[in-house]
Amino acid sequence: MKSFFNSDSFGDLTRLVQLTFDQASEKQKQLFATSYVDQLMDWDTPQYGLTFNEIIGTFKLTVLASIIGDNAATPLRSFDGAGTFQGQIPRIGHKFPMEATKLRELLQMLETQRITDNAKLQKLRDTMFGNVADAVKGVKDRLDFIALTALSNDGAVVFNETNNPDGRRFEIDYQMPAENKTKVKAIWNEANLQTADPFADLSKVVNDFKGKVEFGTILMDNETLLLLARFKSVRQAIYGTDKLNTPLMLPYMNEQFQRYGLPAIQVVSKRNNVLVDGKRTVVNPWNTNRVVFIPSGKIGIVKTAFEDSQIMPEENVSYSTYDRGNIVVAQWRTGESKNEVAAEMTQASSRAIPVFTTIDGIASLNIAEAAV
Repeated sequence: MKSFFNSDSFGDLTRLVQLTFDQASEKQKQLFATSYVDQLMDWDTPQYGLTFNEIIGTFKLTVLASIIGDNAATPLRSFDGAGTFQGQIPRIGHKFPMEATKLRELLQMLETQRITDNAKLQKLRDTMFGNVADAVKGVKDRLDFIALTALSNDGAVVFNETNNPDGRRFEIDYQMPAENKTKVKAIWNEANLQTADPFADLSKVVNDFKGKVEFGTILMDNETLLLLARFKSVRQAIYGTDKLNTPLMLPYMNEQFQRYGLPAIQVVSKRNNVLVDGKRTVVNPWNTNRVVFIPSGKIGIVKTAFEDSQIMPEENVSYSTYDRGNIVVAQWRTGESKNEVAAEMTQASSRAIPVFTTIDGIASLNIAEAAV
């Protein structure tokens, strides 16, 4: 059945969803908070097929040209070539019901004479778009979850009963090279605040990749940052020996790190809820035992495919698209005719997967295990 928000009294308010999306796009305005995926990746053009092969760029040391004689042939170099990442574009989505009790409240509001038509219209818009916003943000956050989990777990993400309780069980391995996974000399923890040298650990990663990758950012959890700022070796490198008790704040730490040739630190602050047996459970996509170095610029691409509804739209369902057409919002009403509970449904879905095209230029530092 057509959406409750497509009424004879106020017209098809569901069209306002697409209008709002389009206006935001034209003005380059963010309707929702900027996602990590948007910061780190570009979006590919949607495709019809669900499988893909994506070229993975290579970061290697430059091969020195040979010094050759005047009459000698120029040496021919072999081309290592770029790797490929193959996979299937999964479907991401969820829907929210607005049940009959809420619809009754709205109907009662519409019948009230003391409320102006403009106020009634605004209330309907706010209610409708609140449902849309929750649905869309959940899709964007799932893409963030995939990207951040993979970055902080040595290039792999596993979907299980904890982080995807009502969905598929599968794993994505982005093929991070073994040499990009390193460990600290001494574990970063409370017991080693006076003896461990995180400054040397971070510097070693940068030096090991010199000539191969220009790192732009170090990603870490806020908990790790707070610990890092307390290490004697870090404070001494920044303040010397006479100001070791001076508070060390992130802006000043980054300023000093960059003077030493280290990338700036960006704190990954992300928490989400998943529903397990109807109860909310907090999940953190970032592994707090990892510090991750990423190259400057975009580090990947989001591969997308058209949703089924974009190929075969259903009657009496209102559709809108967001984020370059990659997230589809559907609105419809359920009821007795289909043996369903009466409700207004709002669904957001997307066929998308982040792909790290610079995976061999990303370095993962394990701060919870010491190198042998």
